[in-house]
Amino acid sequence: MIGATGYLAPVADDIALVGERLRGLSMGHHPLLGDTLAYVFQTTGKQIRPALVMLSGKLGRYDRDRLVTLAASLEVIHTATLVHDDSVDEALTRRGLATINAVWDPTVAILLGDFLFAQSAALASELNSVRIMALLSQTVMAMSSGELQQYASSKARLVDEDDYLQRIAGKTASLFAMCCEGAAVVSGQSETHIDALRRYGTNLGMAFQIADDVLDFVGEESRLGKPAGNDLRHGTITLPVILWAQSLPGGDPLLADLQTGENLETVIAAVRASGAPDEGLARAAEYADEARRALDLFPAGVAKDSLIDLADVVIRRRS
Repeated sequence: MIGATGYLAPVADDIALVGERLRGLSMGHHPLLGDTLAYVFQTTGKQIRPALVMLSGKLGRYDRDRLVTLAASLEVIHTATLVHDDSVDEALTRRGLATINAVWDPTVAILLGDFLFAQSAALASELNSVRIMALLSQTVMAMSSGELQQYASSKARLVDEDDYLQRIAGKTASLFAMCCEGAAVVSGQSETHIDALRRYGTNLGMAFQIADDVLDFVGEESRLGKPAGNDLRHGTITLPVILWAQSLPGGDPLLADLQTGENLETVIAAVRASGAPDEGLARAAEYADEARRALDLFPAGVAKDSLIDLADVVIRRRS
């Protein structure tokens, strides 16, 4: 297997161009907008989504400039969702950095997120593709629907596996799918290959989010920048909690605590000590296997190898 970020190697130089494109978005605006844009694009993260675009594009006719534009557009969408999420959650930090609503205020965060969604569409429009614009719209709607479903489920403290899978398919997997499917469209691939890359991205996104939700319970706080069980503290019931709850006998007092939101530290400790996190990772691994199988019809090559290895990276990461 490649190293934790070895999947970037075949497209590292072109991903650097995506970063340059993003940082350039802060130029030419009034000070508040320019400063906030510069702030949100100062770090690059793991660059999984730009990597998906560029690597998927390498399986077809590789047009670097158009793929960089697509990758930048989708990374802007991702950033917009994070800015809005942090405002809704009243989060003060993300990955150890102060959020927009902490440095400025929630009003600025909401308005900046709105601007970013519009900026993403402006970038995508440069590709002059009705199909890409349609896919982009469908993706944003799926992400928004997933977030609304998560909000409703959190309010109801819903412990339902099907509901969980539906919401992560919308809020996370849909963007992974767009990265791969959009790149396949831009690089002129066949409908069969476009469908295969959509399936790869969807399953990879599911694996990524499940692994992320497991990390929320078993990851090191120093790496995650948040305490264990942080999602549950905010009312979000994820797969480890659902699997743990399913293993309890009816009438267990901890189930009542889960429904009322009381004694959450005890609930979190019980989830961590159970087999639920390992079972959750096993589920993530199943989705990762499905992602790999979707690539079977592509010929061997460096880009395919990187995509295959990335399916392993997302479930073995530690932060």
